[in-house]
Formats: sequence, structure tokens, C-alpha cells
Amino acid sequence: MNTAGYIKSFSKGQITIPKTVREELGIGDDFWLKLYINDGKIIAEPVEKETNQDEYLKKLLSIKGGWISKDEIKKNRAAVEKQLKERAL
Repeated sequence: MNTAGYIKSFSKGQITIPKTVREELGIGDDFWLKLYINDGKIIAEPVEKETNQDEYLKKLLSIKGGWISKDEIKKNRAAVEKQLKERAL
């Protein structure tokens, strides 16, 4: 693969994969990438939907942690809606 290019990150480190690179890899607009660091370089590999995505989702769901309760979600949503209404005035 000889395709190369430069990209700039946006807010929160988001990037856009150039169309020429996506075409060469055979990936469309909706895809998953596996990211890892190797010798100080960011490596991104496309993930095949049928197998690896399902395995990855299972790993994510198996993580134990403090999840947000339904009540907290409702409270946060109400606070955001209130802020939006105040800004609209």
C-alpha cells in the first residue's frame, strides 16, 4: 500500500480518513478501526464486521464499572434541555 496523505484532527481528537485511503482499504462511510501504538506510531486496522466487531462488543459489555442509572440519565437530560431553552431566549 503506497497511499499516504496528511490529515488534521478536529475537536476531541476526531479525524477524517481520506476517501482515497478508504477506497484502497475497501471501507465505506460506516466502519470500525482497531487502533494501537507501535514504536510511537498510531496504527489503525479495519475490523471485519462479522467477526471482530461482535467479539469487541462482547468485551465492552463484560467490563465491570459504575454505570449511570436511568434516574441519572433523566436528570442529566432535563438539565441539558433546560440549558438549551435558556440559550434560545
